[in-house]
Amino acid sequence: MIDAIQVKEYMLNLLTQAGVEYKVFEHRPILSYEDAEAVQKEAGYIGTEGKSLVLKADDTFIIYFTIQGKKVNFDAIKEMLQVKKVRLATAEELQEYFGAQPGCAYPFGFDQKYTIYVDPIVYEQEWMVFSPCLPTFTVQAKAVELKKVFDSLPNKVVETGEFNQ
Repeated sequence: MIDAIQVKEYMLNLLTQAGVEYKVFEHRPILSYEDAEAVQKEAGYIGTEGKSLVLKADDTFIIYFTIQGKKVNFDAIKEMLQVKKVRLATAEELQEYFGAQPGCAYPFGFDQKYTIYVDPIVYEQEWMVFSPCLPTFTVQAKAVELKKVFDSLPNKVVETGEFNQ
Protein backbone atom coordinates (compact mmCIF):
# COMPACT_ATOMS: atom_id res chain seq x y z
CA MET A 1 0.00 0.00 0.00
CA ILE A 2 1.17 3.54 -0.78
CA ASP A 3 1.95 5.65 2.31
CA ALA A 4 0.51 9.18 1.91
CA ILE A 5 3.05 10.69 4.34
CA GLN A 6 5.92 9.27 2.29
CA VAL A 7 4.32 10.65 -0.89
CA LYS A 8 4.09 14.11 0.71
CA GLU A 9 7.75 14.01 1.76
CA TYR A 10 8.84 12.79 -1.68
CA MET A 11 6.88 15.60 -3.38
CA LEU A 12 8.44 18.23 -1.12
CA ASN A 13 11.90 16.79 -1.84
CA LEU A 14 11.22 17.02 -5.59
CA LEU A 15 10.22 20.67 -5.20
CA THR A 16 13.31 21.44 -3.13
CA GLN A 17 15.70 19.60 -5.47
CA ALA A 18 14.27 21.49 -8.46
CA GLY A 19 14.75 24.82 -6.67
CA VAL A 20 11.04 25.68 -6.70
CA GLU A 21 9.84 28.47 -4.42
CA TYR A 22 7.07 26.94 -2.31
CA LYS A 23 5.34 26.93 1.07
CA VAL A 24 3.44 24.16 2.86
CA PHE A 25 0.29 24.88 4.85
CA GLU A 26 -1.25 22.53 7.42
CA HIS A 27 -5.00 22.95 7.97
CA ARG A 28 -8.29 21.18 8.55
CA PRO A 29 -9.14 18.51 5.94
CA ILE A 30 -10.03 19.63 2.41
CA LEU A 31 -12.18 17.10 0.60
CA SER A 32 -13.97 19.31 -1.96
CA TYR A 33 -13.47 22.53 -3.92
CA GLU A 34 -15.91 24.19 -1.51
CA ASP A 35 -13.69 23.17 1.44
CA ALA A 36 -10.65 24.45 -0.46
CA GLU A 37 -12.13 27.91 -0.85
CA ALA A 38 -12.96 28.23 2.86
CA VAL A 39 -9.65 26.76 4.06
CA GLN A 40 -7.70 29.02 1.70
CA LYS A 41 -9.14 32.03 3.50
CA GLU A 42 -8.46 30.50 6.93
CA ALA A 43 -4.91 29.34 6.21
CA GLY A 44 -3.87 32.34 4.12
CA TYR A 45 -2.33 30.67 1.10
CA ILE A 46 -2.75 32.22 -2.33
CA GLY A 47 -2.85 30.91 -5.87
CA THR A 48 -4.81 29.10 -8.51
CA GLU A 49 -6.24 25.80 -7.36
CA GLY A 50 -4.69 22.90 -9.25
CA LYS A 51 -6.85 20.12 -10.61
CA SER A 52 -5.11 16.73 -10.59
CA LEU A 53 -7.12 13.98 -12.21
CA VAL A 54 -6.20 10.32 -12.12
CA LEU A 55 -7.83 8.79 -15.16
CA LYS A 56 -8.01 5.22 -16.37
CA ALA A 57 -7.54 5.06 -20.13
CA ASP A 58 -8.51 1.50 -21.08
CA ASP A 59 -6.31 -0.42 -18.59
CA THR A 60 -3.69 2.25 -17.91
CA PHE A 61 -3.70 5.04 -15.35
CA ILE A 62 -2.67 8.52 -16.46
CA ILE A 63 -2.56 11.81 -14.59
CA TYR A 64 -3.82 15.11 -15.95
CA PHE A 65 -2.86 18.35 -14.18
CA THR A 66 -4.71 21.54 -15.04
CA ILE A 67 -6.39 24.36 -13.15
CA GLN A 68 -9.70 24.41 -11.33
CA GLY A 69 -12.59 25.38 -13.55
CA LYS A 70 -11.28 23.66 -16.68
CA LYS A 71 -13.68 21.03 -17.98
CA VAL A 72 -12.09 17.86 -19.24
CA ASN A 73 -13.12 16.48 -22.63
CA PHE A 74 -13.06 12.69 -22.29
CA ASP A 75 -13.69 12.23 -26.02
CA ALA A 76 -10.60 14.31 -26.83
CA ILE A 77 -8.55 12.17 -24.43
CA LYS A 78 -9.83 8.98 -26.05
CA GLU A 79 -8.95 10.31 -29.48
CA MET A 80 -5.51 11.61 -28.52
CA LEU A 81 -4.54 8.43 -26.65
CA GLN A 82 -6.32 6.14 -29.12
CA VAL A 83 -8.21 4.29 -26.41
CA LYS A 84 -11.81 3.10 -26.19
CA LYS A 85 -12.67 4.11 -22.64
CA VAL A 86 -11.60 6.89 -20.27
CA ARG A 87 -12.95 7.33 -16.75
CA LEU A 88 -11.97 8.81 -13.41
CA ALA A 89 -10.17 6.45 -11.07
CA THR A 90 -12.38 5.07 -8.32
CA ALA A 91 -11.81 5.93 -4.66
CA GLU A 92 -10.45 2.41 -4.18
CA GLU A 93 -8.02 2.76 -7.10
CA LEU A 94 -6.82 6.16 -5.85
CA GLN A 95 -6.10 4.66 -2.44
CA GLU A 96 -4.50 1.44 -3.70
CA TYR A 97 -2.29 2.81 -6.47
CA PHE A 98 -1.66 6.40 -5.34
CA GLY A 99 -2.29 6.47 -1.57
CA ALA A 100 -4.77 9.32 -2.06
CA GLN A 101 -8.40 9.80 -1.20
CA PRO A 102 -10.86 11.57 -3.52
CA GLY A 103 -10.05 15.27 -3.63
CA CYS A 104 -6.39 14.63 -2.80
CA ALA A 105 -5.00 13.45 -6.13
CA TYR A 106 -1.62 15.06 -6.70
CA PRO A 107 0.27 16.16 -9.84
CA PHE A 108 3.61 14.34 -9.40
CA GLY A 109 5.49 12.01 -7.07
CA PHE A 110 4.19 8.61 -8.10
CA ASP A 111 5.57 5.55 -9.89
CA GLN A 112 7.39 6.34 -13.12
CA LYS A 113 5.14 3.96 -15.08
CA TYR A 114 2.39 6.60 -15.02
CA THR A 115 2.37 9.24 -17.76
CA ILE A 116 1.63 12.78 -16.64
CA TYR A 117 -0.20 15.23 -18.90
CA VAL A 118 0.23 18.87 -17.92
CA ASP A 119 -1.93 21.69 -19.23
CA PRO A 120 0.53 24.52 -20.11
CA ILE A 121 -1.92 27.01 -18.58
CA VAL A 122 -0.56 25.83 -15.22
CA TYR A 123 2.75 27.62 -15.89
CA GLU A 124 0.94 30.89 -16.71
CA GLN A 125 -0.39 31.28 -13.15
CA GLU A 126 1.53 33.20 -10.52
CA TRP A 127 1.10 30.58 -7.80
CA MET A 128 -0.42 27.10 -7.95
CA VAL A 129 -1.90 25.35 -4.94
CA PHE A 130 -2.35 21.59 -4.77
CA SER A 131 -2.58 18.67 -2.42
CA PRO A 132 0.57 16.73 -1.53
CA CYS A 133 -1.61 13.59 -1.17
CA LEU A 134 -2.99 14.45 2.29
CA PRO A 135 -6.21 16.46 2.83
CA THR A 136 -4.66 18.39 5.74
CA PHE A 137 -1.79 19.93 3.74
CA THR A 138 -1.61 22.31 0.79
CA VAL A 139 1.43 23.28 -1.25
CA GLN A 140 1.64 26.81 -2.68
CA ALA A 141 4.29 26.80 -5.42
CA LYS A 142 5.57 29.33 -7.95
CA ALA A 143 3.76 28.08 -11.03
CA VAL A 144 6.36 28.77 -13.71
CA GLU A 145 8.94 26.88 -11.64
CA LEU A 146 6.83 23.70 -11.60
CA LYS A 147 8.12 23.02 -15.11
CA LYS A 148 11.51 22.27 -13.52
CA VAL A 149 9.88 19.57 -11.39
CA PHE A 150 8.09 17.97 -14.32
CA ASP A 151 11.28 18.10 -16.40
CA SER A 152 13.19 16.30 -13.62
CA LEU A 153 10.79 13.38 -13.23
CA PRO A 154 11.46 9.86 -14.48
CA ASN A 155 7.84 9.79 -15.70
CA LYS A 156 6.92 10.56 -19.28
CA VAL A 157 5.49 14.10 -19.15
CA VAL A 158 3.40 15.50 -22.01
CA GLU A 159 2.31 19.14 -22.13
CA THR A 160 -1.09 19.54 -23.73
CA GLY A 161 -4.19 21.65 -23.40
CA GLU A 162 -6.02 19.34 -25.79
CA PHE A 163 -7.78 17.52 -22.93
CA ASN A 164 -9.95 20.55 -22.11
CA GLN A 165 -13.33 21.41 -23.57
